[in-house]
Amino acid sequence: MTPDERTRRVLLAGLTVAALVAGAWWWRAAAPAVDRADPGPTGSPAAFLEPGLRVAIDARTGQVLPGPDADPDQRVVIHQAPDGTVRQLDDSQVLWRERSHLLPDGPPVRRQTNASDADRVVLTVGCSGAGSVVVGVSGAPAAEPERTVSCGGAPEVVVLETGNRPLLVWFAALGDEVDLDARLAAVS
Repeated sequence: MTPDERTRRVLLAGLTVAALVAGAWWWRAAAPAVDRADPGPTGSPAAFLEPGLRVAIDARTGQVLPGPDADPDQRVVIHQAPDGTVRQLDDSQVLWRERSHLLPDGPPVRRQTNASDADRVVLTVGCSGAGSVVVGVSGAPAAEPERTVSCGGAPEVVVLETGNRPLLVWFAALGDEVDLDARLAAVS
């Protein structure tokens, strides 16, 4: 190897090192600043889930509620009562879903299901708009009072026992027009 080749190799190695140092400096200078004083929210130890653990999330508070350990393919309905108690409603199957635009002076929307579809059903009613929705149920063994669901709030969830006759549910707008989103699910 001649002295000129050695000089070229040393010069090339020096330029390579200089380019790497300049690139590293640029990379660090271009990186976004991170404020180490406020790392932001951190999860609690309970937030890290084990494989196969099922949970439900309270739509109003965002609280993670413990769920059953079950087959991941199994549908599970979890109901949280207003007093905070939580219970599993077993496997569920949607019988019908109603999405309608309701007017306060318009006719009520009615949906019916056969008594043989399920022993227990879960009715979930939500709406959007400036008004409210009045919900009526007939055909259940226990008398169900009419309910008023305010739009924009958390959906109303009602567990109903079915009887030996068809279950009829009706919805009417109260105050102003609303967009209804209701679902009836059978619980085995």
